[in-house]
Amino acid sequence: MTVRGRHSKHRIIVGFLAVMGSILLVRLFLLTVVEHDRWDDYADDVSSRAVYETAPRGDILDRNGKKLATSKAVYSINLSRVNLSEEDALAASAEVFKVLKANDEDIETTQEEVSKTLEKKDYQAYLPVTLSRQVSRESAMEIMGKQLPGIQVAVNYIREYPYGSLASHVLGYLGQISEKEMKSFTKEDGYRKDSRIGKSGIERAFEKELHGQDSVSRVQIDAGGRVTKLLSKSKAKKGKTIRLTLDWPLQKTAEAALQQALEQAAAGGVFHSEYGDHSMTYAKNAASGAAVALDVKTGQILAMASAPDFDPNDFAVSISREKWESLQRKNLRDPMSPAPLYNVATMSAVQPGSTFKPITALAALSCGLDENRYLYDGGHVELGGKSYGCILWNRSRKTHGYVDLRKALAVSCNYYFYDIASGEDLASGTSLGYEQKMDNERILSYAKRMGLGLKTGIELPESKGILPSEKRKEKQLQQNLKQYLLEERETFFKEEFCRNDAKLDDLVEKIVNWSDKGLTLEEIIGKLKKENAIVKDQTDRLASVCKYDYFDQMRWTQGDTFNLSIGQGDHAYTTLQMAEYMATLGNGGIRNSVSLTADVSSKRSRQFSRSQKTNEHIQCIIRAMTGVTEGEDGSLRGLFESFPYTVAAKTGTAQRTGFISTEEESSYLKRNLHLIAPDLTYAQVQAESQRLQEKYPDFYTSETTALRRAVINLSKNNITYDAIDAYKEKYDSFAWTVALAPADDPQIAVAVMLVQGKTSSNAAPIAREIIGKYGEDKGWEK
Repeated sequence: MTVRGRHSKHRIIVGFLAVMGSILLVRLFLLTVVEHDRWDDYADDVSSRAVYETAPRGDILDRNGKKLATSKAVYSINLSRVNLSEEDALAASAEVFKVLKANDEDIETTQEEVSKTLEKKDYQAYLPVTLSRQVSRESAMEIMGKQLPGIQVAVNYIREYPYGSLASHVLGYLGQISEKEMKSFTKEDGYRKDSRIGKSGIERAFEKELHGQDSVSRVQIDAGGRVTKLLSKSKAKKGKTIRLTLDWPLQKTAEAALQQALEQAAAGGVFHSEYGDHSMTYAKNAASGAAVALDVKTGQILAMASAPDFDPNDFAVSISREKWESLQRKNLRDPMSPAPLYNVATMSAVQPGSTFKPITALAALSCGLDENRYLYDGGHVELGGKSYGCILWNRSRKTHGYVDLRKALAVSCNYYFYDIASGEDLASGTSLGYEQKMDNERILSYAKRMGLGLKTGIELPESKGILPSEKRKEKQLQQNLKQYLLEERETFFKEEFCRNDAKLDDLVEKIVNWSDKGLTLEEIIGKLKKENAIVKDQTDRLASVCKYDYFDQMRWTQGDTFNLSIGQGDHAYTTLQMAEYMATLGNGGIRNSVSLTADVSSKRSRQFSRSQKTNEHIQCIIRAMTGVTEGEDGSLRGLFESFPYTVAAKTGTAQRTGFISTEEESSYLKRNLHLIAPDLTYAQVQAESQRLQEKYPDFYTSETTALRRAVINLSKNNITYDAIDAYKEKYDSFAWTVALAPADDPQIAVAVMLVQGKTSSNAAPIAREIIGKYGEDKGWEK
């Protein structure tokens, strides 16, 4: 190689190095000057971690400032690794364990587990090791006095409910946040994967307000994962305080009265009270119920009790599997089975029975009913082969004779309300001479004005309830017909349809849609034949079932109006809705949004078109309701005889049809098959059940439905579902009492409902206790 060649190569190398050096210098300038802040922040981030300390949740108070839920400071013992060797850390933790064992404190971990944690080199290495989450103040002070290296005594907060189960369904409980909930309660809002949040009640409804701002400590860690320095620490901030409208003494009274009534009804015992003892009618299945008291003028909830209840303290830290299971519904197949976590007051919508009658009376008065006109109780009315009777007639074939509005409410005469709902004196066949049309739509409009079938506005989840209507009746019967046809597929339809779910569904849907065509029996038969889908010799039978058992029953009849007028049939309302109905009546027709929180500035009142006549009608109803407690024949006269305040009330006993499902249908059938179907064996039933589940898996999704259908199939449809259930218990009636007091200027509205309480007189003592306590605390004149 020539000298010139070597010099040329040298120049290339030097030039290359110069270019690379320049690039490095420019990059260094960018990193250290231009992008200094960005990379400095990144360096801090990758070498530091956040450590959180829980902030106290906001308190929940009653209307007078009494703490119903608060946060309790607890001492936890932690091992911090800031500038601490593994040997010193283990020595310190061993000393702590000695104190904890000597003082019989809970220990979160073991010395061996601490050693394993200290050896870790991953992300967890910088975190403090929790030796005990909750120790007494004495133990905490003793450990602090030893001044052990790396040992920290921290103050954390857990939820505390000073009065245990009191108002548990209102307050709710806490639980570990779920992945799904993290979408609503985000990291930006101060939530972490280990956060505990409200799962029900006010704790849930006001979670973001009650949730505090946790303390955050940022610590520096080295490459080995060891904490080397505390960089910063923010102060924890307590959550917002929520003041409720509940009155603690009244809530306590309501819950105690509800509990006593359920216990004594289930035992057939005596309800003890300063206002007079009351012998309870035996109702062995009475185990759940609700009581609600509202301020008539504002709609504020003064007390809301639901039974059975639970202790939210059980959820404060974590809840054991055994405890959790004990709080679940005892019989999953029985919707009326007691469920401690279920708020009966806001979620159980059931028939109101005769407590609905004041609404029927109010609608009739608006049409021109004369409250003083006496109508004869004819005992019962026969319609379409069905008897609609008064309770006195049904029990003893007697009648109430001549009754006016006051007496009709006092003795709860069904026949009188059949009269005023139809605008006719049914016993004599003469018109009541109404000035305006009286029909089911008018009754329903007044029910809505009182808040029935509508949400109340409470801050908690609630059922909307059900208002009966012709459209709803039609829809329900259409659904029933669809279910019937699918169950009877092998009876009526050819195999090619039974095998093809899509084809069968289309056919069933088509048949169901004939219900609103007004077809004759012959026309239905003709349509079925055109489908070429019916088993031979079954066309006429299927047409007859569709026509007479379903299509013709979908029309609204006078019998439906009778049931509507007395609170039976398709009605379903919650105890809270019934209390709102009473409060609206007591407030002259002004319906307030129901509220549990003291700040009602955003709440609106709603009132229907009112006139002097409307006020007179409402006052007429309230006066008539005093006949229930004071009238000579009043159903609650004995209970309120010595009561110091005047009360307007109405009782109701609402029937629930059907049988109580057993926990396991298979066990029930094994025990009773010889009585239900003597010619069948359980092995035969089981085999047919298995065939149905295998052939129609999308329809027979449970063993229960398949077993029941198997019995019917094997009996060639001679055995019905009612026959299968004949050896099960029947439901007892719902027991209702609604009331206003004092009657001349209502201040408090009360509604009480006992599930399977059997008779309204079992619910009435609870209402009396609540009103008595409220009147006493308010200093009402006796």
